[in-house]
Amino acid sequence: VNYNFQEKYLFEFNWRVDGSYVFPPNKRFGFFPGVSAGWRVSEEGFFKDNVRFVNNLKLRASWGQMGAEAYYGGSFQEYKYLALMNTGQGVFSDKLYQTLYESTIPNPNFTWEVANNSNVGLDASFLNHKLALELDFFYNKRTNVLTKNPGVVPISSGISGNLPIANLGNLINKGYEFKLTYTDKIGNLSFNVGVNGGYAKNNVQYSSDVVNTLPYQQQIGRVTDSWLVYQYDGVFKDQAAIDANTVDYTALGLKNGKLLPGDMKYVDYNGDGKITALDRVYLGSAIPKISYGVNLSATYKNFDFSTFFQGQAGNKVYNGVYRDLMGLQYSNGHTDALNYWTPANTSTNVPRPIIGDPNANGRNSDRFVEDGGYLKMQNFQIGYTIPSTILGKMKGIESARFYVSGQNVFMVTGYRGYDPDFSSDGLFSRGYDYGSYPNPRTFMAGLQIGF
Repeated sequence: VNYNFQEKYLFEFNWRVDGSYVFPPNKRFGFFPGVSAGWRVSEEGFFKDNVRFVNNLKLRASWGQMGAEAYYGGSFQEYKYLALMNTGQGVFSDKLYQTLYESTIPNPNFTWEVANNSNVGLDASFLNHKLALELDFFYNKRTNVLTKNPGVVPISSGISGNLPIANLGNLINKGYEFKLTYTDKIGNLSFNVGVNGGYAKNNVQYSSDVVNTLPYQQQIGRVTDSWLVYQYDGVFKDQAAIDANTVDYTALGLKNGKLLPGDMKYVDYNGDGKITALDRVYLGSAIPKISYGVNLSATYKNFDFSTFFQGQAGNKVYNGVYRDLMGLQYSNGHTDALNYWTPANTSTNVPRPIIGDPNANGRNSDRFVEDGGYLKMQNFQIGYTIPSTILGKMKGIESARFYVSGQNVFMVTGYRGYDPDFSSDGLFSRGYDYGSYPNPRTFMAGLQIGF
């Protein structure tokens, strides 16, 4: 339903009904309403007569719901609300029998995940519409979040699978976004400059404990995908350093219950005189606080140019590739690992190499958590259109343009991996770089001809 009164007052209401057979029959349908309203203040008489430098001003607000049937952590499979059976074989009393067993635990009550989206914003233009501004404040709450239950079914239950998918909690995202563009023409030069950005704050609100797979932590009141790790404090240089140590490391499961020269040192964060899981600290989140972009385009006579920069800041990446390459096992290694501890090289922060890593020197620590911020030139294009005076001499050709373009041209970042802008497996596994394929750098030259 849409209503427009004199181009001043705008209203819209919508209501959608979604059904999906992945849900139990009694939870199959979801009902999702939405409403929005706008007020074009610049069309009011009191505004037109008194505010000359603003060409357009519109205030708007909206609220709506959308349903989701995909869950974080894997692709959805049908009939998860039923107990699925598998066949197998088993030996009982020295005889081989065909068996039938329950492979998954059913959940007859899970239903739609719901995104509740609220937004307040404004659209404005100034200087004869040369300068345009869009500003939005949002508050989004996802309820009944669909995710795989983190628990594992005991083998004694006779069931081989994990706990079922369920609606396990809520997530909140709030922040603001803006877009500012300026368009103008000076002589033969026409140009457009656009800047956009946003700030977002994420918060976990779970109704039950979920996903605590290290190094990820999804805890109430914290940002999704917070990194919970030990604080690295170098290595024990020699036996004298171990003898002088007053912190108990036995809770970490040391081989033979003792430290050796070249083993990792950790910070006793809570000061209780021993290193335990309670000494892990939160070191930020995989979700960026700030994201931004810059668009530039211009034409001058027969030349044209465009480019797009994009970046983010305020996020942390867990460099799983670097962790594995620093493990000094049978696989390949990073060049940083060449500086490993030896009795002749004690001034290093790289632990001793030993097959099997009995004292778990490669455990999750801030050695592998890095700043994921970056600025990247995503693309550019430079073109030249051949003048019509020249094309007039070429029968059958109406237009021709040469161009050179590039994608993923360069990046400014302190990240040691290929690219901090890598693909993610979902809400509960963002920012973990376990070897995603690097984004290719591409340059092209071409000719466009119109007949």
